[in-house]
Amino acid sequence: MNEFGEVGIDGRLVVGVEENVVQLSNGCLCCTVRGDLVTTLYALLARRREAVEMVPFDRLLIEASGLASPGPAVQTLLADPGLAAECRIDGVITLVNAPHIVQQLREHPEASAQLGYADHIIVNHCDQCDAAGLAVAEGAIRTCNPHATLERTSHAQVDIPALLQMRTWETGLPRFVPPHTLEGGQPLPHTHDGHTHTEPHTCDVSTLTLRLEAPLDLNRLKLWLLFIVKRRSHELMRFKGILRCQNQAAAIIVQGVYQWVELRQGQEVAPEESVLVLIGRYLDVAELQREWVDCRARV
Repeated sequence: MNEFGEVGIDGRLVVGVEENVVQLSNGCLCCTVRGDLVTTLYALLARRREAVEMVPFDRLLIEASGLASPGPAVQTLLADPGLAAECRIDGVITLVNAPHIVQQLREHPEASAQLGYADHIIVNHCDQCDAAGLAVAEGAIRTCNPHATLERTSHAQVDIPALLQMRTWETGLPRFVPPHTLEGGQPLPHTHDGHTHTEPHTCDVSTLTLRLEAPLDLNRLKLWLLFIVKRRSHELMRFKGILRCQNQAAAIIVQGVYQWVELRQGQEVAPEESVLVLIGRYLDVAELQREWVDCRARV
């Protein structure tokens, strides 16, 4: 658990847990306590290996503070060789306060970042919204992230086992297909010139879907992805895709979060059309589209 303050409260409120809560105090998982996070996880894994039964952990659940950006924490787990060898990212879950999310997105960049990085979004306090208000809230959420799965609830009544078995990092395909219409008059994703994007109406967060029928040059693609994750003109939060690359019979799966990129060979046959979805802040659609097309294989 991550506490942003001098006095830890959340750790005292967890029901049914006595001694196995590790608390990282007075910091934010996206910055000052990332080193503590790595140290703590190594200590937990070592303690489990020293146990007589030698039973591995089923899950490691990291609860970040409400001010944290999930991206750097996820990258920490993926980039550290020791942790990457023993842990697999299952997914990022974001809990939303339905009556207040529209205002929060207007006023706090942290809210849009937490939605942008999410694989699954829980829209809570739905009992406090009428149908029109809930439609507006979900429209704002979809503007930030149209590809995460979305779940409505009240009093945080959710199916816990399902949340712990999302396996969202095992495929490059988004599980959510954006609808053609959204309720409440919210901005819709639209398609032209071979790509789809949403207008950035919430703290400049938008989504861009890039498509290409021609095969890609894998080396050019790698260089481009490494370049765009470090570019200072925008903040790339999350990206994923399934691609067709030259001289590759199988699909190439792309996963990315923050400044971490993974390309691997998938088990399925290469698709007829490559699809790459980007979620981020201040995305330059024209420039990214031009660079994407430039990754085509030269015949």
